[in-house]
Amino acid sequence: MPLHNGQVKYLRETTRRKTRINVLVPANRWGKSSLVACLQIWYLFYKFGIPAGNRLSWAKAEYRTANIAPHSAQTEAVFKAIHQILTSTYAIKTADKKLVTNQCHIGWFYLRQRTQNTPPYKQFFANNSYIEHRSLGSDQGDSLQGKPYGIITYDEGGRSLHLKEEVMGNIIPRLGDWTAPFHLLSTPDQGSPSILYHYELYQNGKSNIKSTYTQEGSLRENLLFGLDQIEEQYRLFKDDPMGPQVLDGKFIFGGDNIFNIESIQKAQTEELDNGQRMIKGHKYVLATDTSIGSDEMVHSVLDITDLKVTKNGQQIVKVEGQAKLVKQSAVKGNSKSPEQHLNDFIDLFDSYNQSGAPILYMLETWNGESARFYMDLPPYIQAVTTCYGSWQPDKRRTENNNQERPKTTNIKKSDILMALSRLLSSNAIQIFKNDPNKHHDGASLDQQLSIYKEDDSNLPTDRVISLCLASWGAIYKATVVNEIVFLDM
Repeated sequence: MPLHNGQVKYLRETTRRKTRINVLVPANRWGKSSLVACLQIWYLFYKFGIPAGNRLSWAKAEYRTANIAPHSAQTEAVFKAIHQILTSTYAIKTADKKLVTNQCHIGWFYLRQRTQNTPPYKQFFANNSYIEHRSLGSDQGDSLQGKPYGIITYDEGGRSLHLKEEVMGNIIPRLGDWTAPFHLLSTPDQGSPSILYHYELYQNGKSNIKSTYTQEGSLRENLLFGLDQIEEQYRLFKDDPMGPQVLDGKFIFGGDNIFNIESIQKAQTEELDNGQRMIKGHKYVLATDTSIGSDEMVHSVLDITDLKVTKNGQQIVKVEGQAKLVKQSAVKGNSKSPEQHLNDFIDLFDSYNQSGAPILYMLETWNGESARFYMDLPPYIQAVTTCYGSWQPDKRRTENNNQERPKTTNIKKSDILMALSRLLSSNAIQIFKNDPNKHHDGASLDQQLSIYKEDDSNLPTDRVISLCLASWGAIYKATVVNEIVFLDM
């Protein structure tokens, strides 16, 4: 079975290093499916992980591997490649541009008559081994539960909606019995909610940490594809910003994305994974993105004690120190009654309002449900509330303490987005690394940040908007230090 140099390098390096997590970021048409097929056949033939011992017992021992993908259609390519290789029907282009097929020496090994030809595909072999081709869909790998695997390959796993939860929650635990490897083979997808975690694994392998190996795969390596076709592809993508991703397996960030990936990663810290309770004397900003439907009701709490924003008029001169996201609560709007949502928020507000320092509350008010939420708030919370949205409260004084409600300002969506962007780019905010608000059908905060675009109509945004509101309040309402400017007269 002929392989090009890039494929050979990947097989040799992952075998030599014996790394548990292996990340390949190949170009389109690099030859990923044939590589996965060869890797899987090799493991199935030798049943790596099962002790040799008694030969008869070894042959009888059941052995399974898995090739998985986000969707069932994506599992078919490897299924077909294994079938073609073992039946000597895999088409190969020779140097003189003729098509030939491979010549398999272990065709007897493949129990073709037992093949399951419809999803989920399954192929069986003569030594009581078999491979499952599974789509994870929305079950986050639950279908892998309860069984050990000799190897798991994840084809186009970078397109998964829940890559981190799948890898750490279900894939890696299934490989422990046989000390087996995991291979993530996927072209980067900047539109995927999992792009940040995919990039984190990629960086781990580049730095040779956490038993991870990373390799990029350029289309130029695949000489089996044909030099003429390779050059044609490079001409087609000559001025396309997606060219490096499609042709060389590079991670591409920027474009329509609002928040910088590297800045998000710098902001993450495990110290905030479990949140932080109120600390006496600390200053806090709270912010809410409301919901009563299938979207999330999200409350964010920023500790801005160490944050200092210097302004000259309306222009920000510098941002120093750091704000900390010490709490973010996210639950489905329709999971509780409006009264329960309100009571939960009041408890949250009160817990941080005992510090003795001034507190600020930012509330999104673009719809009736948010206006109702505001009107039901106790007067002492209304007194420190700034509303962001088309609905605004009147300016009459609050009932119990004669305080005037905060004056409303014309805050635009771009303002709150840029506020968070400013904190991230200035390394002036810390957020949790592992989202404590995990939901099977929701995107975590880092996922929402990494894919957020100006046109967010089809994106999960609740956790981002809540944090943006808190960031705007922190920069423009709560921490401003006016700079004295001397003018020569």
